[in-house]
Amino acid sequence: MARRRVHVLHGFYGAEIPYSCTYIRLLCPLSHPALAERIELTHGTAEAVPDCDLLVVERHVLWPYERQLDGFVRVLSRCRQAGIPVVYELDDNLLDLHRGEPWETYPGDALRAVVAFLARQADGMIVATPALAERVAHFRSGVLVVPNALDERLFGSAPEPFASRSSAVTIGYMGTLTHEADLRMVLAPLRTLLARHAGRVRLELVGGVAGQRTASLFEGLPFRMRDPGTEDPYPRFVPWMREHLRWDVAIAPLEDDAFTRGKSDLKYLDYGALGIPGVFSDVRAYRDTVRHRETGLLVANEPAAWAEALEEIVSDGALRARLAEAAAHDVHGHRMLRTQAMRWTDAIETIVPGFFG
Repeated sequence: MARRRVHVLHGFYGAEIPYSCTYIRLLCPLSHPALAERIELTHGTAEAVPDCDLLVVERHVLWPYERQLDGFVRVLSRCRQAGIPVVYELDDNLLDLHRGEPWETYPGDALRAVVAFLARQADGMIVATPALAERVAHFRSGVLVVPNALDERLFGSAPEPFASRSSAVTIGYMGTLTHEADLRMVLAPLRTLLARHAGRVRLELVGGVAGQRTASLFEGLPFRMRDPGTEDPYPRFVPWMREHLRWDVAIAPLEDDAFTRGKSDLKYLDYGALGIPGVFSDVRAYRDTVRHRETGLLVANEPAAWAEALEEIVSDGALRARLAEAAAHDVHGHRMLRTQAMRWTDAIETIVPGFFG
């Protein structure tokens, strides 16, 4: 059976480095050895799409905002003329990100219009979560959900239990800039905890917040920022995580609003894959996958609840070990591409029946 040529059109950081979400959602799954006999993958950022049998468009592409929609009209028109089906993939609710906040320039109405156009006009649509499928359902029917999975080629096998090299418990957090409000939600419980356990609990942050501003909030407390580099591609970031994130516990606070309800459980996957026990907001993104007190702690978005959960997990090494082992077993056993990559070809076949022959 001849391999089908699949081209991914995606956004990028400087020097045309694909987004981390591009790797997680598309480049890693579609290049996985499990699909090697079915897919010949290419990817790029240019409007000029090479010859292919299927085009997958991710999120949006960073042409100048005011001309981006025109570019996608041309791309889809050329694909229709050539008989190339188009699949639109979306992993975040860009329709509601910063809606009602006119001082925020991203994504803005121009990019929301692009999302709506692609959702309506593509031959099919794949999203990361059921909540996101519900959000875009008024644009089209039959939106497919393919959950996130990690690439074992990057993460390796399940880690050995982490043995702390000191008596201090390190709490860690990582995330993008869109998560600053989430971290601020648990700022007071964190500050209180760090002050109460001076010298015995410390905090590390990777990304997610404006460095100097956030550092000032923890002045005088055991805290540091870790910088993995701003434009390293995801395949370099994962080894960096595996080497440097020697955390005893990780946190994933998440506000419950129109934007965050479309979020996935990616932090649970990352923390579990690294063998780090996690404390997660009890919201839909985590409630559907994290088993409370088995593979993680689910905590109501209330300062008192977070204070209680943080106090318990930093004080109970046996609990941390049990949660870490169970989460690692769950993620490495059920949420890696070696068992999940075929969901992508199944979804493509649903959108384009007979595509793989």
